[in-house]
Amino acid sequence: MEKKLIGVRVISAINGVELFGHERGNIEVFKTLRDLGAKVTIGVNALPNNNVDIELKRLGFSTFKLPFEAQWSIQRVKKNPIVALANLLAVLRCSWIFHRAIVNFGPTHIHLGSPLAYSYLSLALKIHTTPMVYRMGDAPPTDSPFNLRIWRNAIHRTTHLVSNSEYVRRTAIQAGAPDATVIYNLAPSCNNEQQQDKKFVDKLGDIRLIYVGAVAEHKGLVPLVEALAGLALDYPNLHLDIVGGSRYDTAFRKHLQALISDSQLADRVTFHGQVIDPSPFYQRAAIHLAPSMWEEPAANVVFEAKCAGTPSIIFPSGGLPEMVHHQVDGYICREKSADALVEGLRWMLADPVRLSRMGEAARTDFTARFGLERFAREWEAIYNSVEGAQP
Repeated sequence: MEKKLIGVRVISAINGVELFGHERGNIEVFKTLRDLGAKVTIGVNALPNNNVDIELKRLGFSTFKLPFEAQWSIQRVKKNPIVALANLLAVLRCSWIFHRAIVNFGPTHIHLGSPLAYSYLSLALKIHTTPMVYRMGDAPPTDSPFNLRIWRNAIHRTTHLVSNSEYVRRTAIQAGAPDATVIYNLAPSCNNEQQQDKKFVDKLGDIRLIYVGAVAEHKGLVPLVEALAGLALDYPNLHLDIVGGSRYDTAFRKHLQALISDSQLADRVTFHGQVIDPSPFYQRAAIHLAPSMWEEPAANVVFEAKCAGTPSIIFPSGGLPEMVHHQVDGYICREKSADALVEGLRWMLADPVRLSRMGEAARTDFTARFGLERFAREWEAIYNSVEGAQP
């Protein structure tokens, strides 16, 4: 990749400790900026067993620790007023550490993507006028007036606003933000060199379905299991791989496993836990499923599936419909329900030849709309358009 950002020095911060979509999306930006010649350093949460810090170090990035506290919550403060004091102390400590990092690193740009991270760094960001690029990976927190105010303060401090979907851009404008540049995420696990011809049925005779992501109720895993149960008699060789997990999902995972057992699907569903590279699972799957019940901003998993030549069935949630051409390279359900998911699966499974063509169309669409060259070109344009501070 041509080094078009020589002299650019980017400082950032990620408060999350798990490798969810927000964290993976920003890490792909950091990798691309570095490949373009920029120097990047990232503040990470000081909590132990931080998977984000582990991954950044594995990739060769320099990191420094920030003592982030929890999400701002009026309810939590009412229950325990000491929470407010702990958060305010964390603002002082995080801002001081970030201020020192700015002084020592001499960044030309600041890169943030979370109103929570902004809140804990806000004092340092008032002192320093370094241009800030803000990447919105989520819609504004309109359900919380206090957090919405933090978000608006972050947007006011921003030099250039980027959103990861038209849905996020639209909701941000409705919440009072100026216009934003849309840059879709880059699939974290995509490797074009490892793409293989896909088969409708794997060597064991199973039709593989795949879900990748958090094991959480809002991700639609309950209707997914219900849909699988509804198809069990007609498709005795249908198998679901669930890839993903975190330290926070124990209670829901147990609930889901009980539902699977009660539905007599224990031999049809396999939990694989968190994996660094889910590419092999996409490669052997006939269909990828993203039945998000919440308004998903932009799911990396759909990009990963497209890259592997696997068509997705999605719910009409948030930015997901922007990523799929209905009945061409995927299927958009009519509603968020198990019945609608069954309809989509029956339609997809009815014609193996058509399903194979849809996989080819998904891969073609990935290359055209969501590939690495596009991602690098668009982020290079952002950082070249924002006049950096003198390091």
